[in-house]
Amino acid sequence: MGKGMARILIAVDGSPPSLRALEFGASLAAKLGVGVLLLHAVPQVVLPLGGMTPSSLSELLHNQEAEGSRLLVSLADKAQPHGVAVETVLEVGEAADVISERSKAADIQMVVMGSRGQGAMARLLLGSVATQVVHTATKPVVVVR
Repeated sequence: MGKGMARILIAVDGSPPSLRALEFGASLAAKLGVGVLLLHAVPQVVLPLGGMTPSSLSELLHNQEAEGSRLLVSLADKAQPHGVAVETVLEVGEAADVISERSKAADIQMVVMGSRGQGAMARLLLGSVATQVVHTATKPVVVVR
């Protein structure tokens, strides 16, 4: 990484706003002649009070990561028609932290993301991830509704 080709970081979670962010980011990257880094964050697993057996925990983690990988592969396909170089990365952690941290890389020019994630809680928080990234990222952030 580091000093590679300039890229736009597009954070994706599979929600409709993140798909619009992908379209916007990929078409902007094509116009600017830069690459795209698609980032998906898998939340860390919070263990239920009763605990879990090591095998069921590792299965849960594996399923989450497999799902995240499938999402990234299908979204990378959606970016292809724009003719941009696409790299995908799956990270484990809080989405806002992961996105902000990744945006610090020298090759990242800007961050593009959807305005809200999935789930009732995310809707309640009205795009808290986007809000947090806007405040913590060191690069320009474009939030797509």
